[in-house]
Amino acid sequence: MSEAQDETFSPRNITVLGGLLLLAIFLGEVVIGQHGDDEMVAEPVDTMEDITMRLQPVVSLDKMRSSMTVASAAGDTADKSPDQLYQSACLACHSTGAAGAPKIGDAAAWTTRLGKGLDALVSSAINGIGAMPPRGGSQFSDDQIRAAVEYILAESN
Repeated sequence: MSEAQDETFSPRNITVLGGLLLLAIFLGEVVIGQHGDDEMVAEPVDTMEDITMRLQPVVSLDKMRSSMTVASAAGDTADKSPDQLYQSACLACHSTGAAGAPKIGDAAAWTTRLGKGLDALVSSAINGIGAMPPRGGSQFSDDQIRAAVEYILAESN
């Protein structure tokens, strides 16, 4: 036999390997003994209601949209002057005459529309008329719409 083979099977190496094997068996018994089959009792299965509740989204897109709309409507329209209301909702169409909208400053166009009365003009602004969406596409209150209409009429005379 060669010297390398003599060292591989030396009593010292066999003792070390045997010790490692005993250590592995001991650790395996400790770990398996503590976490063995005796303690692995099946936990009760959750009911369908529990599972459904956990699978539901925390926030739905509809709730997010509605809360954002309410928050932005409250923050955007609170305490605005009639001029600011006009600039944020009316300016785009009533300054250019887009889609047949009467221009601000065109007294003749506004006098014709005012012939039906201020309340009818405000009602048209609130409910929408022709190409104009209700409230001019804004979230303004009825009082704010009235203030914006009165502002436009004052600027057009």
